Amino acid sequence: MRDYEAIFRKAESTLISVGSANLSADRIRANLDEYKRLEGKTFSDAEYYWILVYVVFYSGFRATTVSAKLNLIRRYFPDYATVASYHESKLDEILHDPEMIRNRRKVCACIENAKIFKDIVNEYGSFQSYIDSFLPMDSFENLMLLKEELEYRFKGLGRVTTYHVLTDIGLPVLKPDRVVCRVFQRLGLIDSNEQLLKTVIQGRKFAQATGHPIRYIDIVFAAYGQVRSEEFGLASGICLEHSPQCSICGLTSHCSHFVRDGVGNSAR
Repeated sequence: MRDYEAIFRKAESTLISVGSANLSADRIRANLDEYKRLEGKTFSDAEYYWILVYVVFYSGFRATTVSAKLNLIRRYFPDYATVASYHESKLDEILHDPEMIRNRRKVCACIENAKIFKDIVNEYGSFQSYIDSFLPMDSFENLMLLKEELEYRFKGLGRVTTYHVLTDIGLPVLKPDRVVCRVFQRLGLIDSNEQLLKTVIQGRKFAQATGHPIRYIDIVFAAYGQVRSEEFGLASGICLEHSPQCSICGLTSHCSHFVRDGVGNSAR
């Protein structure tokens, strides 16, 4: 029987301890605490559309590349009503801007999604009402039905990125991206990074064991496996893909990839 609470507490404390070499522990805790307040939050139509936009751009791209371009992306995709009226000339303008991420598939997806978004708002009155119509907080089944609906209806959303949307709009599900899947696989919680649903369910078990919102569970494990995080003071990461820092990791006693001489195996 796995002690989910003990595993999470160790990950959380290690994250703060390692990060405090570059950022005060109080600042790290304050930054982490922000993620405890997202679950159940309501959003405006503008906020919902922006989430759809940045999730599409982050998908498959290095996070640092997209983060550096967010202001420009937002300038081109300010709100769904404006973007829904874009014509071919605007598409050409975006794709010819040397400072922009000039990925036609992503740009076209965001334009098409604005039109879909507008239709939904016209039908339901707001995107929040559309989300609420699925009663996603009532059951995991309802949440998964919403996930399937969004993935089917919107362009540029795939198996993982749809979870990203759900996570960022405050619904109780973590994002089973390659970072979280890697950490969970090393902990023996999943067998493959293709097991997205199992990863999501394991995240729910951590939430149940600790009493924390799933969004908080998500950010702790995501930061634990990232290359770096200024937000949490991590200069070079902990559970890295190719060179895991096992000497500073607090989870080695739970890790199937840990070699007892203190050197981690390379990730599969």
